[in-house]
Amino acid sequence: MADKTITKILIFGGNGFLGGETVVELLALNTFDITLINRGNWKNYDSNIRIRPFVKTINIDRESSTAVEQLRSSIGDEHFDAVIDFSAYDSDVVKDALKVLENQIKLYIYISTDSVYEVCLPSSNDLSSETDSIRPTTTDEYERLRRKDSYGHKKLKIEERLLHWQSLSNNNWSYVILRLPDVLGPRDSTDRWWFYQMWIQFYLSIQKPVEISTHLRSSYVYVNDVARYITYILSKTFHDSSTIFFNQILNIACKEIISINDLFTLIIDELNLNFLNIPIKYNPNSEINFFPSVTRGGVNISKALSNQFNWKPTPIKQVIRETIQWYNDAYGQYPNERSYMIKRIRRTLLKNDENAYGKFLFDVNQYATQSTIKRKREEEKKIVVVDQITINSDHGDYRQEKLFKHNEM
Repeated sequence: MADKTITKILIFGGNGFLGGETVVELLALNTFDITLINRGNWKNYDSNIRIRPFVKTINIDRESSTAVEQLRSSIGDEHFDAVIDFSAYDSDVVKDALKVLENQIKLYIYISTDSVYEVCLPSSNDLSSETDSIRPTTTDEYERLRRKDSYGHKKLKIEERLLHWQSLSNNNWSYVILRLPDVLGPRDSTDRWWFYQMWIQFYLSIQKPVEISTHLRSSYVYVNDVARYITYILSKTFHDSSTIFFNQILNIACKEIISINDLFTLIIDELNLNFLNIPIKYNPNSEINFFPSVTRGGVNISKALSNQFNWKPTPIKQVIRETIQWYNDAYGQYPNERSYMIKRIRRTLLKNDENAYGKFLFDVNQYATQSTIKRKREEEKKIVVVDQITINSDHGDYRQEKLFKHNEM
């Protein structure tokens, strides 16, 4: 059997919400040699045990005045097949990275956002397409939109810098820019999802209507889908020698365009809490308005869905189901994160209502205990299955196959 081709990947970030899931997806294929560059913060859930031991790490603060020198001394003349950039929020850090790396890479994957459309001319269509990222030509309008959404402005500035640098480069490297809407899924470092799920799950204790600040219909994307797609891009490019992703900008999202009211309704339904008739209150001045983060609506993903680019998003109902299940387990598995969420809800929703807080705290901790007991019982069942298969078979491969199938149930 021929040896697997090892693809060398350099990742900026890689231990957070999107980056962590992508690294785990890449590691599972056992064909990628991964180096992470970040500030050394491994506090996002279990990143310290499921990622850190299996990758090379370099600690660099990209905002530091010595970042270029640190990167150059750390990398030396080492070449990488691809860079994946999860952590650039300023065009200067991308410029600094390319100063060092443009002679040593083949592909630069930049994770961007649908917020770039917030600082562009309004689209004539309901959904924003990749070609709609056109800045206003007048200085006043440019500045107005820049002030309105500095995040979108900075992310688009990075895209513009990346395209310009590549166009002037004599080196044979290409870019892929992925524009993402609000991301849903496990281990969200912003804690937006868990806040909303906890609010809904323990509504009887909190007794506050769930608030929405807009009726806008927008796009969402599943973190697992993003991780799988980045892996697909890399495999297609370096294992299949394809050039279809060279110098491409793609919107990727779920097919469904929904309002935050729709999202809450689906969460309530998945949690089987319809009988509570949880009120969803419209409050345009609500302080709690995590979703959506844009005002232009959803994104057009027809380009990514084409046979050429092969984007296959998970249906939104399945995204919600899997995300809820993960956070249900997280109540017992991550006590520190659970405690932080309890404090956050106390501070923002319950404030001085100590009676409501006491009931809320009791109910959450009781649920967490039940979750832990349930997980331990499931783990004990797995151990029993493994023991039985080991006794009944001398074939290691058969045992592993059976265990794998059991874990998938």
